[in-house]
Amino acid sequence: MTTVKVCGIKNAETARTAWQAGVHYLGLVLTKSRRQIGLDAARSIIARVPQARFVAVGHDVSAELFEAMLALPVVGVQLHGPTPAGWISRARARGKMAIATTLDREADVVLMDGAIPGSGKPWAWHKPDFPRPVWLAGGLTPHNVRYVVRECKPDGVDVSSGVEADGEKQVDLIRLFIEEVRHGDNTSA
Repeated sequence: MTTVKVCGIKNAETARTAWQAGVHYLGLVLTKSRRQIGLDAARSIIARVPQARFVAVGHDVSAELFEAMLALPVVGVQLHGPTPAGWISRARARGKMAIATTLDREADVVLMDGAIPGSGKPWAWHKPDFPRPVWLAGGLTPHNVRYVVRECKPDGVDVSSGVEADGEKQVDLIRLFIEEVRHGDNTSA
């Protein structure tokens, strides 16, 4: 079964409905982005949907913010761009899954994304031959994810703008996205 992560969660209601729809991980963006939320908002969302598995997401994260991300009650940390030294071992030491955006053999998961994460722009999706789980992101929507799952056979997929309308997550699109991932799983055998 392909893992599904929805990134850019901005409120507890969306987190709850996405989790109930069957999403495996929910991403909270803590650095500059149109989906950015603050640490207090992240804590509030997590506290209001404690059963969900959250991932703290950041780009070009400072050492101070990285420590704050590790202090959150999240299951994982996903870093884009330059990263603090030893971030993967430091995340693991705190019991967090490390989601790298480069082919790092130390990571728990590698997320392959387009050139500009969060832009919603498709790219030449592919799953490299790599010994760690590989998730694909970048331009995924309910209309193309079945194809990507069937053809690329990723271990997971990550979506943000592909399940939005006017910058807000849409529950019907999240449900349709999950349904299409499952159809892709069923045809990939």
